[in-house]
Amino acid sequence: MAKAGLVPIVDFKGFLVGTAEEKLATANELLTAMKDVGFVMLSNFYDSAVTKEKVEKAFSMTKEFFSLPIDTKDGLAWQSPESNRGYVRQGRERVTQAKTKEEVEALRAAAPDFKETMEIGEDANTVSPWPNMWPKDEECPGFKAFMNDFFNDCHELHLEIMRALALAMNLGEGWFDDKVNEKAHNLRLLNYPSVESSLIANGGNRAGSHSDYGTVTLLFQDMVGGLEVQDKKGDFIPARPVHDTVVVNCGDLLQQWSNDVLKSTIHRVVLPTESRAPSPTGSGPAMTPQRNSIAFFSNPNLHQVIECIPGTGEAKYEPVESETYLVRRLTATYS
Repeated sequence: MAKAGLVPIVDFKGFLVGTAEEKLATANELLTAMKDVGFVMLSNFYDSAVTKEKVEKAFSMTKEFFSLPIDTKDGLAWQSPESNRGYVRQGRERVTQAKTKEEVEALRAAAPDFKETMEIGEDANTVSPWPNMWPKDEECPGFKAFMNDFFNDCHELHLEIMRALALAMNLGEGWFDDKVNEKAHNLRLLNYPSVESSLIANGGNRAGSHSDYGTVTLLFQDMVGGLEVQDKKGDFIPARPVHDTVVVNCGDLLQQWSNDVLKSTIHRVVLPTESRAPSPTGSGPAMTPQRNSIAFFSNPNLHQVIECIPGTGEAKYEPVESETYLVRRLTATYS
């Protein structure tokens, strides 16, 4: 099986449109990757609701949004862990494995994350009372309509991934369906602006070492690279971008749900060693290249109680409500 660093590359077409035997074989490849590494790159996923054209347009609209004036973006500012929606300016979030506010603040001061983000939730407000923070249509034409559609498309792709895992775990393909159907997810647009390379070389990261919080994350990335995945020895191994793939990784709640059968792996975003851009003026410090990515953080239904799946052995975790867990982690992450 082909790999990008540690990360296996799995052809997902067999599950989406294949025979029963092909579906099961693909599902088993996905399960093996999630058990061994916690990460996988899926190729041929365009047979799902997420098409190549939609991914390309999502990147185009992401760049358009982040090019808005800072005052416009700050007017859409993220408000609270409960809402988890809106614009997050550079330095406000510090992703980490630290659990307390004090630990995170110390890390933010010493080595901030060099990125800005836009957080988008399900727009119908059927689950959360919190509204999305949309730019005006004259500021970013078509942004709201497109991102709502893209959010729903990503939900459908995530659902196919959850079905594949359920099939391979002998739970029945639809086992997760009614536990993730409320779309309590988070679509995150990310911009890693060009900064002086020395700021990252001296201990900063574009995104610090962390695991994700929910079920599975879908990551669409450009070709700049920088994602690194921690191996079993604790070393970080580059997962260089592969054209026409989506990166999928297991989150903390899915690891707990599976009673550690599936692995939520620590990862980070750094400046690739081969990426050093000269100063735009031809003199002065070297600059990092700009990087964009789009992450879809999938979550269980907010009031779903996460308890270890029967048949996975003696439970290693106490049951926890999904929303309680997510709000606790987000509260420690943001200033």
